[in-house]
Amino acid sequence: MRASDQYELISQVRRVFQEASKRYEGLLTELDKGEPVRESGLAITISDSLKNLNRKISAFEFGNIDLNKLLDEFIFEKEMLTGELEIQTNSHVQLKRFAKRLLQSIDEFITKTGGKKKRIRQKLTNQYSTEQKSKSIAYLLWFFGGFGVLGLHRFYLGRIGTGLGWLFTWGLFGFGALFDLFALSGMVDDQNYMNQLREVKLKQLSEGRDKD
Repeated sequence: MRASDQYELISQVRRVFQEASKRYEGLLTELDKGEPVRESGLAITISDSLKNLNRKISAFEFGNIDLNKLLDEFIFEKEMLTGELEIQTNSHVQLKRFAKRLLQSIDEFITKTGGKKKRIRQKLTNQYSTEQKSKSIAYLLWFFGGFGVLGLHRFYLGRIGTGLGWLFTWGLFGFGALFDLFALSGMVDDQNYMNQLREVKLKQLSEGRDKD
């Protein structure tokens, strides 16, 4: 996207989000007459998102951040709002409607700037950027999972297929569960190594595409 196109798009986005901030303040004022909603979790998240995005849009216009950084902020706020909507199921219906419209506006900006692909790559990276698996937790799951027959330790290590196999056959009739008692330490090491390899490969892929 050319620089002139970027600034034209950002100018439009600035007007959209400034207007959204005004409408939101009016909505809060109206809703507060009936019941206090300003301090609810969803209301605070919407307010924080609008303030942050308006600040970042201004920062871009003044040359303090680039388009990639602005995209990161939009993607972050989208995830925050989406998560809050899923959690705050009992929020006021008008707040939820406003949040959904705001998410649509955020998503439109992400799409127009080509950020959709970037967001997908971030999701893929996060999927494999898992914390290192703990041997202590794995052994605890083996113990509390009927001495391994329920396959909980295998589910923990991401081995869903064999975990189901263990679950439905009672750990291969106990023989597989007993085998895992001695092999579990190495299984954890192998899984951590594979997770690290996936993370490195996905980061390399993401960085390579960002340079294109």
